[in-house]
Amino acid sequence: MTARSGHLVFVKAVLLSALLVCSAPAQEAAIDPADAAVRDKWQASYKAIADSITMQHGKLPLKLLDQPLRFYTNPVRTNDQHGAIFLWTEQGRPAVIGSIWSAMNGQNLATRFVTHEWHSLLADRDVTATRDDRPLWTSGEVGIAWEPLGSAPPPAESRPARLVQMRSIARRYSATIQIEGESDLRLMPQPLFRYAEGTASVIDGAIFDFAMTTDPELLLLLEARETSGKPAWHIAFARFGNKGMTVKEGDRTVWSCEQGSPGISDGKYYLRWRAEEMSAVPAP
Repeated sequence: MTARSGHLVFVKAVLLSALLVCSAPAQEAAIDPADAAVRDKWQASYKAIADSITMQHGKLPLKLLDQPLRFYTNPVRTNDQHGAIFLWTEQGRPAVIGSIWSAMNGQNLATRFVTHEWHSLLADRDVTATRDDRPLWTSGEVGIAWEPLGSAPPPAESRPARLVQMRSIARRYSATIQIEGESDLRLMPQPLFRYAEGTASVIDGAIFDFAMTTDPELLLLLEARETSGKPAWHIAFARFGNKGMTVKEGDRTVWSCEQGSPGISDGKYYLRWRAEEMSAVPAP
């Protein structure tokens, strides 16, 4: 090895060492076991709150799925917002979708404010919620309005092929939200919920969501079922936030909702902002 080549090897080694030293803190910061442990406790807390809420259609209780549909974060917000999405079903079909989420208390970082929100997905007005036998909510409104999707091909024979169809249908639509002007929402690539095979009264179905980061703001629901003796697709939309939102198919507006009242909403969409205050690190 010549003196010149030896010098080059030395320089490369120094540069490589510097890169490793500089990159190490970033790698460590990306994986914070303590933070992950706190998030796990929050997931358990959100589930405990959802478990404490009884949803009913008329006098019949709805079934809360064992696991949340998603644990999400929203770094676009400045208050470290995160939460979990829950679903109550009726004979396997979506009946009420809910979100229990929290944000840090800017006046006291030792606590977080917890918000409750949910939306009826039933074409009926008689949907209620209670907690510890205390009435929380009566919808009083039809939850969603199903529309036949005449432009879509008939539902495919196989379950995998129907999922391909549903994704293709969902991609026809775009959504925007009114936050500091108009912002695009992102269609999540995987369904938030897929009907189980053999669900009563339907061939197939799914819930897709338009999200801000991974925080669902707007829902697109699809069902394949018999209509006049023929299988056909049906579609419905539902808000999952109190901002104004618009859904378009190409340039044509197909659905919209106006800005809701801040912090509180009743009817088919229920919202209680800062419903409770909890420690920033929930008890085990």
